[in-house]
Amino acid sequence: MAYDLLTTSGINSLVSNFITSESSKRLTPLNTRKTRYQDLDSAYTSISTKISSFTSLLSSLKETGTSSAFINKAAASSNTNFVNVTADSTAISGSQSLRVTQLAKSDLVLSPDLTSSDISTDITAAGTHTFVITSGDGEGGTFTSSVSVTFDAADFTNGTITNKKVMEKIQSAVNSDKAVVTSSSLTGSSASSGSFTLDLNGTATTISYTAGTYSDIFDSIVTQINTLSGITAEKVTDGANYQLKITVTDSSKYITLSGDTSNLLTEMGVSVTKEKGASGLVSASTFSPVTLQSQFSLTAKQSGYDNRILSLTDSGTDKALTSIGLNLGATRQSFVQNAGLDTPGYVNAVTSLNSKFEFNGLNLERNSNVITDLLTGVAINLKSVMQTTDATVNLTVESDTSKVKEKVESFVTKFNELYTYLKEKTVSTGTKRGLLLGDSTADSVLSILRTVASSSITGISSTEINTLSKLGITFTTSGGLTISDSARLESSIKDNLSQVEAVFNSTSGIANVLYDRLNPYLGTDGYLTKSQANFSSSIQSLADSITSQQTRIDKNAELLRNQYLKLQSQLATLLSNQNYFMTSS
Repeated sequence: MAYDLLTTSGINSLVSNFITSESSKRLTPLNTRKTRYQDLDSAYTSISTKISSFTSLLSSLKETGTSSAFINKAAASSNTNFVNVTADSTAISGSQSLRVTQLAKSDLVLSPDLTSSDISTDITAAGTHTFVITSGDGEGGTFTSSVSVTFDAADFTNGTITNKKVMEKIQSAVNSDKAVVTSSSLTGSSASSGSFTLDLNGTATTISYTAGTYSDIFDSIVTQINTLSGITAEKVTDGANYQLKITVTDSSKYITLSGDTSNLLTEMGVSVTKEKGASGLVSASTFSPVTLQSQFSLTAKQSGYDNRILSLTDSGTDKALTSIGLNLGATRQSFVQNAGLDTPGYVNAVTSLNSKFEFNGLNLERNSNVITDLLTGVAINLKSVMQTTDATVNLTVESDTSKVKEKVESFVTKFNELYTYLKEKTVSTGTKRGLLLGDSTADSVLSILRTVASSSITGISSTEINTLSKLGITFTTSGGLTISDSARLESSIKDNLSQVEAVFNSTSGIANVLYDRLNPYLGTDGYLTKSQANFSSSIQSLADSITSQQTRIDKNAELLRNQYLKLQSQLATLLSNQNYFMTSS
């Protein structure tokens, strides 16, 4: 019956049908448009990512000179057991001969072997002992390290300290030592005004100061120095007395203070030339050559004659080095291993510290086994000494055609990633319309790619390689780029590398043209970003409309429900009256 529609379930069904009908008419078109804009925004993000990746590669391909991606060099050794070789893009093609006659060594000095548990006769009480290590700086000059070793009361047992403990304390002091410059303790004021130069490992910084109290002067210097990397400064205060303390925290760096235009450095009692932390010059070790004995060694951190240890000297009446038999001064006595007490000294003769080799018939030496200053852009690594019966090693440097081919292959890959994505989005399949079909931005990028891929390069003669097709790379509108003739590409790279390079990095070359035409699509002001801003605006506007329409539909549905409920109530009253009259009659 008709009044079945006014039951609760009937009313729910009527309201539900109303909502469905209204949503279909009012919301579905809006959601469809919103989804399209969201899909376009996502597609543009993908396009942006692919263009960004492509232009990054194009940026390297369009470089010229020593930065060109097409001047990769490959180096080879005929026997890598003796010599390894590598080359960078600045290397010049050629062939060399080499024989290794001696490998470079790090200078090494050994103490005598002392009984570990014997009592030191030189270190008899707690206190600080200072000694100086001087070594070569690798360039014919010298480094100086002033090392302080503190023997604490806890190091002594019944007032004595063992040889082993002394060695271990010196080892710890050397291996943790940093260059520290400490001024004299000063009070009052200075009339000096000027500047001095702080040289930190070859980088000079001017430190300026003005006349005033030493406290203020030191504060100013501390502020200036603490802006530098690898070094710190502090003002040490003791009542009315002040000291300036400078610490080179990077033990690989040296410090020199010089060029004072007035008298401040003299007043401070500071004279520092190429001071370097011992931990940056040598490595200390304590070991047991045999049971119950201890021995101490110092090994230069850099190999070669110019980095050798030059002197080991206790300061004043201090006896740290004396206590382990290494207060040798500048005397370079040889270490001798004896049945009894060893003779302290140097293990290697100075003539055996450098690497020695015969290069193209010349007898040469270097401080290191890695030689980078012999051939431009080439690093030669000497690995083993050769016997007279070993064949001379041949070193060759030539263009690395495989790396160039990889670059070209990467270009093809990145081109196709962008091209095929756009191509797929701009065609319809069956009844499904391509998302970017008719999209002006997608069409524009596709046009750029098609034009550049299929055109001759302006400024290059037709008798030379002036198209991708002459490189063995084919372009089709349906599939993009394909390396259709790999052999042709390889022979072009091998025989006409400069022409291959020009195809990409000449003024009108493919990399330059594509980069210039695609780059405007990127960035905050790029075409893609501006379009996406419009998409975002449309998406938000549609979202607002959808919310508004949904609210209207919900409101109308509620009004309709109330009307039906009112009818339901009226119907119920009529039915009740009908029953009453029928019963009464």
